[in-house]
Parts: sequence; structure tokens; C-alpha cells
Amino acid sequence: MKVPDGFLHPYFYSKGDLLESHAFSLQDLLEFPFKYDIAYYLGAAPDRLPWENNNESIPFLLLIWKTNENTLNFLHEKRDRTKTKATMISSIAIYLQLLFWMNEQPVRSINDWTRDSNLFKWKPVNIEERLDFVIKRPELYHSFIQLQQLYSESTKLFYKKKALDMKINSSK
Repeated sequence: MKVPDGFLHPYFYSKGDLLESHAFSLQDLLEFPFKYDIAYYLGAAPDRLPWENNNESIPFLLLIWKTNENTLNFLHEKRDRTKTKATMISSIAIYLQLLFWMNEQPVRSINDWTRDSNLFKWKPVNIEERLDFVIKRPELYHSFIQLQQLYSESTKLFYKKKALDMKINSSK
């Protein structure tokens, strides 16, 4: 499947990039960020969508982040900006999916993510300014700290949402 314009960003995809669409696994997100979201908009998505079943997908994304976080700590200690930037870009993609999927929606566009996030119920305070800073300067240590905080706050929000959903479902 051809990557649509809304997902073309120098960090992730270029014009003409193609993704395999006959097999889907959450593991694919490590190599092909936004694969489920892209497939959804092209009408090639699988039956099980990660934003509809975020009790499985969000913990998986958080597990990827924990691995990346440890790697980033090490890379910042070594002052390896090249590898730091690559790992941060991967972590940014995972975070955008986390943010959208936590709100039970697919990512619609990488370039216009702020438009959609303004409508989200579950999001950290000042997400637009904070994540924009991280995206513009991924190799900086301050960006890493900011992304750590965004993940931490979003994790708490996700589990709060999950607890409230369970409470609502048990009272029915």
C-alpha cells in the first residue's frame, strides 16, 4: 500500500514509500510506524484495530517505550546524537500512536496531529507545545526529558481511563 500524503514526514516516510498490507502485527510498528493507521485510511486494515482494543495495544506501546527509554539514557550518557535522534524519532512515532489510540482513534495525519489532539479528552496538559518542541529538536537531552514526562503522564491517564471504563461497565 502506498503511504498517503498525511503520513509523509522526513522522519518517517517519503513520497513513493510502500508498506506491506497482507500481514499485521503490533511488532510491525517497530519498523513501520503508523502501519495500522495508514491501512485504515486506505481501506486495507485488519479486523482488529489497535485503537478499538487499546487494552492490548497501549501496554505494548509502553513496553516499546521502556526499551527505548533505557537506550536513550545510555545514548545521552555517551553523547551519541545520531543514534539518539533515530531512537527519539521511533519514540515520537510510538507516542503519537499512544496518544491517538488512547482516545480510541487512528492517527489521521502526522503533519496535522495538533488539530485532532485539540479535541481529545485524554491528553497531557499543553501537549501541543510540548510535543512540538520534542519533534523539532529530537536529539536534545531536554527533548528526551520532555518525552519521558509525556509518556509518564499519558500512562497515568490511560490507566485512569481504564479504571473509569471498568467502573462504568460494572455499574451497568
